[in-house]
This record gives sequence, structure tokens and C-alpha cells, in this order.
Amino acid sequence: MFALFALATTARASSLSTARRQARQARRQARLVDARASSLERRLQKQGTVLERLEERTADLERVAVKEFEILHYNVLSNYSATNMLPWFCYGCNVTAAERAEMHRRFYAPGPTGFKRVRGKGWPTWAEEVLSPERRAAVEAYDALHFGWERRCERLIAAVCRHRVGCRERAPDILTLAECDCYDEFWRERLLQRGYASTWRKRPRSSIDGCAIAWRSSTFELLASGGYDFGSALSRSPDRTCHFALLAWRRDPTVRLLVATTHLARNPESDEQLLARGYQYGSLFRELLAFAAAHGAEDVPVVLTGDLNAKDCDELAGIARALVRLLSTPTHPLLWSVLDAPTPATTVTEERTLRIDYVLYQSESLSLTGCLAAAHPTSMTVVRDELYVYLGIAGVSQLPTLDAPIPDAEHPSDHLPVSARLVVRPHWARVEDDARQWLACVSSNTAVRPLSGDALRTAFTYFDKDGSGLISLVQLEAGLQSLGFPGLDSSKVREALRAAGCETSAGESRSLHPHLAWISRRATDDRSWAMDLDQFVHVYTHFAQQATAASSSARQLDLAFKALNPNHSGVVSRHELQQALRSMCSAPLDEPRVEAVLRELEDGAGTISLASFTNWMMGRYTSSLEDPSIIADSMSKVPNYGDLWPQEVYNQ
Repeated sequence: MFALFALATTARASSLSTARRQARQARRQARLVDARASSLERRLQKQGTVLERLEERTADLERVAVKEFEILHYNVLSNYSATNMLPWFCYGCNVTAAERAEMHRRFYAPGPTGFKRVRGKGWPTWAEEVLSPERRAAVEAYDALHFGWERRCERLIAAVCRHRVGCRERAPDILTLAECDCYDEFWRERLLQRGYASTWRKRPRSSIDGCAIAWRSSTFELLASGGYDFGSALSRSPDRTCHFALLAWRRDPTVRLLVATTHLARNPESDEQLLARGYQYGSLFRELLAFAAAHGAEDVPVVLTGDLNAKDCDELAGIARALVRLLSTPTHPLLWSVLDAPTPATTVTEERTLRIDYVLYQSESLSLTGCLAAAHPTSMTVVRDELYVYLGIAGVSQLPTLDAPIPDAEHPSDHLPVSARLVVRPHWARVEDDARQWLACVSSNTAVRPLSGDALRTAFTYFDKDGSGLISLVQLEAGLQSLGFPGLDSSKVREALRAAGCETSAGESRSLHPHLAWISRRATDDRSWAMDLDQFVHVYTHFAQQATAASSSARQLDLAFKALNPNHSGVVSRHELQQALRSMCSAPLDEPRVEAVLRELEDGAGTISLASFTNWMMGRYTSSLEDPSIIADSMSKVPNYGDLWPQEVYNQ
């Protein structure tokens, strides 16, 4: 019994010892775990601090980094209008030019009421007497193979979201789409899956397509969107639309970008439609101005894309600029500094090969670093059996040279996408460029970009670095050196001032600008020579008129005059010009204003010549700059057109 008791006691003691040992081990393990957890927590806190510093550093770098982006435009050929059974397509049966002309005549023949009712003439009514049943069957077979939405939709989204640049694939930062239908059921969701947020505006009337703008949601955020509808003439209801989107960089919301896209009146071969497109193009800048002013985006860089249906964008610019001056309408400064990214033909059919899709940008605030452009033989490099060309520091790929019309098995639309890579110019670079434009005009009368009142005041501040309101001789010479005019000295600028009629130095006897609140001691002490804002503007306007003959603006005005003078006689009567204005405008004209302008334009014989037209246009530009005290900002005081015209007319 005693032995059993001793054995039980020993076992219990051993069990207690084991339990104590296990408890000690558990406590030791707990202390180790706590220590490890504390160590990890300290490391985590340290890593969190490092991460916060990295995020701050990244944000700092984002703020000072160059704001570069790529924008791609694509007319995607809307689903509701995509059919091979149209006279400008009819692929697959080798249509001759004569046969196509006859099909066009039948297709557009007036209906019983006199209107060209396109939708009332179904296939194959207008082709039955031109194409045999076998050839019509070939047209229908090609349609089923290449025009159907199910066969095109996925290739379209692939084409807009990724494209080749050099030997790499790249996704654009911003997309704009023309003829975009199926937005709710297809485009919005597909774009969202690929990281793009988007907005869409439908065309008016019964059309179910419209214009879309999409942006990488990781890079940009939408601040505002809008647009307007317009027609091709006052007597017609609106049938086209323009869409605006104001974007901001997420990492640096102080930098914004205004994107606009549109689709102008069709038929680029028609002279009548050219005038309509010219007015539409001009009204676009007026509406862009109103949208920018409404959202405090007057100085925001602008990119304009679209299917402009124009063979030459300069023709549209010339007509638009002429209309702005003739009708005295406010306009966005983009109209005066717009440039287009170079591309070859963007639409290829059996009937035409044309460049009608454009990426336009505001040259004073954006610079082109790369674009989808035609390759030059001397700059080609063979990479993986494909041709690529490099412009500057950015790679730009060659648009394909097509030997067959599109759409086809490779290209899902009858247009090719066009893209451009742009960088936002720093503010001081814009100031420097304005000053350089002023010097170029004053010193050599070279063709330069026209400067607005805002730009002239900005250029003045480049030289007047102390804000005294006067440019001294020392400041002028320093500006000449820094702007890269080594062959130009201050004496030539002073001679230019005297030639422009500014005989007296502002520092000697002229009164100072009334808006000046103070004058630096250096400016008041230096009485030998100085130039104020009045003289700065006057000398520019004097030489700007002389530079007109060689400028691109003059050539564009020449194109505008030819468009207004269809018989190419070199002169146009007051009645002809008035009728042309009425035919192209989709808003009521200010008839008394037009009459006054026409009286100024015409000569003694009652006609208007190209010379009088161009001289008057440039006079309108320079007269607005003569008095710097009334130089209006480009975006100030936009009239409320809704108060002037009926709403249904304004919407056109």
C-alpha cells in the first residue's frame, strides 16, 4: 500500500512538474511572441513612416514632373449605320466610277415631297438597275463578313485601348470616339474594365450615335462635362454635337486639361458643306469659350479632336477666323493658336482616300512630342518586320499603307485611329514664347502667331521683371540675349519704335500708365530710355499689319475668301457675301452689323476684292489692341446667347 501511495505521489509530482515546466515554456513563448509582436509593430510603424515619406516625395515629384499624356481619336463606324449596302461602300463587286456615280444619283434622288429621304430608299432599290443579282449578293456577303457589330466590337475596343508605338504596345491616356453608339450596353462597361472612366453625348434627332470621351481613371478625374448641338444651316434642325470634358491630374489637381471632340457636317468634297463646316468650326470655339468661362478654365490647355470631314483644316480655320472678325463674336484663343498633329489619310474606301480625322492642340500651352504619322524614307527603322519612325524624343508609328478599302478583316472601321503625345508647357515657357513672338514681329516682320491682348500683356511682363510698368534699356537688352536674338540690339528696337510713330521715350516725358500703383526706384532713376505698355502694343500692331502678307493667317484668309467666292472671279459682291453668310450660319445674323461691315469692305464699284477683304480683317485684329487700357481678356464677359436668340436656335 505504501509503495502504491509513493508511486502515486511520485506520478503526481512528476505531472505537476511537467505542468509547471509547460507553463513556464508557455509563458516564455508568450513573452517571445509579445516581444516579436512589439518588434514587428515597431517595424511596421517605421515602414509606415517611410511609406508616408515616400508618398509625400512621390506627390512632390508628381507636382514638379512634366505633365505628358497621349490622346487617341477614332471614328468607330456606328453600329446602326454600318452596312456595306451604301453607295460609298458596296465592297466586293468591283464597282466602277460611273456605276458608283449612278448609284449616288439614285440614292439621293428627291422623294415625292422634294426632300432627299435617304432612309426611305432601302437596299437594293437604288442599285437594282446598276448591279446584277450576283454582284448584289457579293455586296451582301462582304457586309455579313466585315460590317456586323458582333464581328467588329471586340476588335474596336482592342484598337482604342492598346496600339503599337515602336516595338512596344501602349495604352492611351485619353480616348475620344466619333460615331459611338451602343455606349450603355457595350462601350462604358468595356472601357471601365480596362481602367477608363468615360462620358458620352448623343447626337440630336433620331441618330443614336454620339461623341464619347474616356480617360484613365488612375491618372485623371473629371471636373465637368458639357457640350452643345448644332446644324448645318439656320433652316435645319440640329443634327450634330460637340462634347467637352474638363479633366485634372489626380496627383496634381492644379493642372487641368480641356478635351473637346466633335463630328462636323459630312461630304468633304462639297463646297456648300465647306461653308457650313467653317461656321460649325467657328461656333465650336465660341461654345468652348462659354464652357471654359463657366468653369473657371479660361487658361486651361485645350485639345480638340474629331472627324471634321475637311480635306484641309486650314480652310476651316480661315473661314472661322473670317467669321469671327466679320460678326464680332467672342471666341476661345485656341482658334488663333491651333495646330494639328501630322497624319496621312485616315479614311480609305473605294471612293476616296482622305485625311479628315484630326488631333488639334493649343500650341501656346501644349507641345507635340509624338504622333501617329507617315514615315519618311530617311528615318525608317525596321523592327520585327514593321516600319516605325521616330520624331524627336518620342516614338511614333506609321499609319498602315492600305491596298484595299476598309473595314476589312484587320481594320474594324472605315477610319483609322490617330493619336498624339503632348506635354503641358510650363507657364514661364509660355511667357517666354509670347515675348519671342513680339520680338520676331518687331525686328523682322516675320510670319508669327498672332498675339491676343492677354498675350501682349504677358510678353510685356517678360521684359518688365520688376513690375514698374516700364521696360528700361537694360531690361530690353537682357531680354534680347535670353531670347536668343544675338544679331538684334536695342538700337534696332528703338528704331522700330520710331518707325511705328512712338517718338518719345516713356521714361522721359510720357505719363505713366494710369493703373500703376508704384514705380521702382531703378525705373524712375533711369530716364535715358524706357518703353511702356502703350508703346509696346502700338509697335507690335504696326508691324503685325506689315507681316500679314507672309503669314499663315493671310493664307487662311485667302482660302476663306475663295470659299466665299465660288466662281473664283477674284471679287465678290455685297449680295453674294451676305447670302454666303446666311447660308452657312446656324444662328441669326446681326443684320445691321453685317451691313456696316459690308459697307466698309466694298470698293466704289460695289464689290469686295481679296486685298480689301484681307486688309480689313487684319485691321479688325490690330484695332482691338491699339489701346492697352481696354485690351479685354480673351475669355471675359461672354454674352448670354440664350437671351439673344430663341433657345431652339441657340442649341443649333
